[in-house]
Amino acid sequence: MSRRHVTRLAVVLLLGGVSSVSAQSPSLDVVEAAADRGDTRAARVELEEWLASNQRTAARGELTRARFLRGRLMSDADSAEVEYLRAAIDGHGPFAALARLRLGQLQLAKGDLRRAAEHLAQLRADDPDGSLVPTSWVWTARVAEAMGDAATGCAAWAAARASLDPADPAYAEVEQSRSRCEEADRQPGEVVTYTVQLGAFGTSEAAVRLRDGAADIGVAVRVEAPSGGVHVFRVRAGRFGTREAADMLAGRFRREGFDAIVVPEEP
Repeated sequence: MSRRHVTRLAVVLLLGGVSSVSAQSPSLDVVEAAADRGDTRAARVELEEWLASNQRTAARGELTRARFLRGRLMSDADSAEVEYLRAAIDGHGPFAALARLRLGQLQLAKGDLRRAAEHLAQLRADDPDGSLVPTSWVWTARVAEAMGDAATGCAAWAAARASLDPADPAYAEVEQSRSRCEEADRQPGEVVTYTVQLGAFGTSEAAVRLRDGAADIGVAVRVEAPSGGVHVFRVRAGRFGTREAADMLAGRFRREGFDAIVVPEEP
């Protein structure tokens, strides 16, 4: 996922679509309809009116929905995260799971990959038979690939394919990614993967220093011992089936000040 796409994702998650509503006594259906049509201001007014009238008497599931909608209508990511977290932790029902999914997506958009993975895993733990579990596997796979964790990514793509409806728009991406994982497993002698290289050194001590310094951004970084008759210790991160996926991780390292390049892995 490119930086531009991640930025667009954050905007879509925050604004989420919103529209005009009537002046009648509001309901959450009215608020959500307003959100779907794009009138953020009207939806916020209706939601606050609903909370003022119903917060003390509403069922837990209704309050969860209201908190989710409030998060959806926030204009900044931090405020949205607070409301989604309240809905996910204190809430109940499908909107609690949806809030947890939004938290994972927001953290991916913000670049906090560990927290993104944790929210998606918690969604499955809280609602193991819920309708959002297949979608959560898709996002877990995307997060794992952004972290450079090909093994977890491939396992998540397989889980998504096993549980996702073939009519789902994400299914084509799942099938392509899962097939790429299987191809890499079937042909271990061929160069089918790419990795991100941060440096190459003549001593292991220098390589370890770079590895430890790069580990703070939350991506597993490894030191590869010399091979092929070349006495060089390489510092690398991630394994990917496409150069595009590796480029995304390399870009993240570069933004943190590292000299990262994408190289094919040796067979």
